[in-house]
Amino acid sequence: MSYRILMITSEAVPFAKSGGLADMVSALSIELYQSGSDVRILMPLYGFISKEELKLIDPNFEVSYKNYKENCALYEGKLPLSKIPVYFLDSAKFYERNGIYGPTASSAYPDNGLRYSLLSRAALQLGKRIDWNPQIFHSHDWPTGLNPVYLKLSDKETSSSKCASVFTIHNLGYQGRFSMRNTPWAGITPEIVHQYHFEDQNRMNYLKAGIENSDMITTVSPTYASEIQTKDFGHGLDPILSRRSKYLKGIVNGVDYNDWNPEIDKHIVPHNYSLADPDGKKALKKQLQKEMGLEISTSKPLFAMISRLVEQKGIEELCGPGNGVLEGFCKNNDVQLVILGTGEKWCETELKRLGEELDNLSVTISYNDYLSHLIEAGADFFMMPSRYEPCGLNQLYSLKYGTLPIVRRTGGLADTVQAPDKEDCNGTGFLFDEISPEAFLAALEKACSYWYEKPAIIEQMKILAMEQDFSWGPSAEEYLKVYKEALTIASGK
Repeated sequence: MSYRILMITSEAVPFAKSGGLADMVSALSIELYQSGSDVRILMPLYGFISKEELKLIDPNFEVSYKNYKENCALYEGKLPLSKIPVYFLDSAKFYERNGIYGPTASSAYPDNGLRYSLLSRAALQLGKRIDWNPQIFHSHDWPTGLNPVYLKLSDKETSSSKCASVFTIHNLGYQGRFSMRNTPWAGITPEIVHQYHFEDQNRMNYLKAGIENSDMITTVSPTYASEIQTKDFGHGLDPILSRRSKYLKGIVNGVDYNDWNPEIDKHIVPHNYSLADPDGKKALKKQLQKEMGLEISTSKPLFAMISRLVEQKGIEELCGPGNGVLEGFCKNNDVQLVILGTGEKWCETELKRLGEELDNLSVTISYNDYLSHLIEAGADFFMMPSRYEPCGLNQLYSLKYGTLPIVRRTGGLADTVQAPDKEDCNGTGFLFDEISPEAFLAALEKACSYWYEKPAIIEQMKILAMEQDFSWGPSAEEYLKVYKEALTIASGK
């Protein structure tokens, strides 16, 4: 199977990234292209993206709908290491800014509703400009949630050939809600908002628009697809997702093993390692300890965490003042910990305080790609105490690097990490169920006890972890099946 696919996205590596969405869009596009599909990407030209290697293909690309019109420009580039075209929608008025969604990671631009409705509408007009008609419009998360609505409205107004819409939910917690007073920006009336079922307490909900109006819906793991149909994980949209469950499929994200693979990882040269030759990991542990200011020791287990420091990621359970596990675990166990990330101010402040007070804890508040690779390679255990995790990527990286994940049994973490059975076989990590400091601490202490008391089992777990394969091939095959089903649904309307 092969299709003409337009990926509509607010992010794609290496151009713009705030999370796993950017990795997924680029990696899936490459895999689909390599399997024979004609894949192209449309995204905004943010102010931090250089135009030097881009080609201006239309300085007067007009995005219009009803009475709304915006004069833009259209640039074309290529996804690195591929021939995949990436089209950039250029509007200095809306995109020439230093942030993707806001000036900081925890703030939003007040005109985001218009910025991203413009992107969704431009997707329909792109094909005419480049003389290319997509069969599949694949939209990603709330910024592109209006695209399926525009497709339906377009079908009503024209006799154009049928295409299908696929909408991927990367994180249901971010929904894109905007005042109904602002509907003229999007060329949409309140009547249309009501007719296409994306009203949300007198607001428009862009994520809801995508869920309600797409031919097929995907999310990034089978367990998360089930979880979001429940009240605990549905963020208010569980009734809709349950009603549309026939059209909802969970597909685990793959990993780009050209980037995350200890055998060829450029960040860990000259200590690259593999299952057949694992010695480099020991050298990298020493390198990590040295760079993070920790005692050089091969005997102590080194625990790590790389994360956005936000509630979803379990930071209350990690270091909440008065009840977080971090301080007690460091003081009461012969262990070392490294933490890398940025996020909520209270958490950054608390982690800095603990890092200064505890000799066996090293904290770096930043985003650092080199250090991320070194941590994955040099650590023994990787902590992901997430309250919910649609898919997760770091646990997949950790498996490949023989760094055993310690995760809560939720979403993609439950789908990709296996606890040891009663005979201490088949384990690739350690899991816990309850959202509580006590449950998280018990999992940490279990991993610690295995390190000291069952070293042979730890080595077996590392081998099995490194044998896991989460490459994009199988996931891309699942997306091709979804595209086929979406086209069948669209042709039957």
